[in-house]
Amino acid sequence: MTMNDTDPQEDLALARACARGDAAALAAFESRFISPLKKSLLLRGLDVTTADEALQFLRVKLFVPEGARPPRILDYAGQGTLLAWLRVAALRTALNMLRERKGAVGLDDSQLEEVAAPTDDADRRYIKDRYRKDFTEVFQEALKALPPRDRTLLRLHLVEGLGTAQIARAYRVDRSTVKRWLAQSREWLRNEVRVRLAARIGVDTPALGSLLRELQSQLDLSIRTAMRDPTPL
Repeated sequence: MTMNDTDPQEDLALARACARGDAAALAAFESRFISPLKKSLLLRGLDVTTADEALQFLRVKLFVPEGARPPRILDYAGQGTLLAWLRVAALRTALNMLRERKGAVGLDDSQLEEVAAPTDDADRRYIKDRYRKDFTEVFQEALKALPPRDRTLLRLHLVEGLGTAQIARAYRVDRSTVKRWLAQSREWLRNEVRVRLAARIGVDTPALGSLLRELQSQLDLSIRTAMRDPTPL
């Protein structure tokens, strides 16, 4: 069995043992995870010093209680492999460090998002599984918050199947106006979802940019599915 195929229940037992300060478990954690985590950070373009610093800070966050809060490694719930969960945590830690330094090194948010993007299928699956429920809920909230005309336009076009020419006749405007309205509605919805999702899961999470790119690539399908739901919007 490879590291990527480890049993999540075994990973969960290891995480709990690490949280208790078990020396053997902490040694196993070092030998199993630090090297692949460092490699993951380096593959995203981080230098060795920054990667090492991020991993050291991660160790503190994972294993040292903060006041009444237990060690953060107990946040791992056995959903997916511990390695995938740790990659997200390591990337979040590194990304926070880069954000603090970006003024000094000239990084912009697009570069930070590139660093944060998942590089393998295991990361993508974990991120989608971890945040899909949050995305679905904020998407529903944003859809309900759409101005009435925009919601009606999207429903007519995506659910009822009316073309832009038919909608233009109904609203007594030209077709280009309807196309512009639809584009504005989609853009408003994308921005609203991003703002709401950032507020819910934190703007510093590395998952945010890649999650939105992947899930919003099917924006029209998401709108169509949500508007066909019998629950009133």
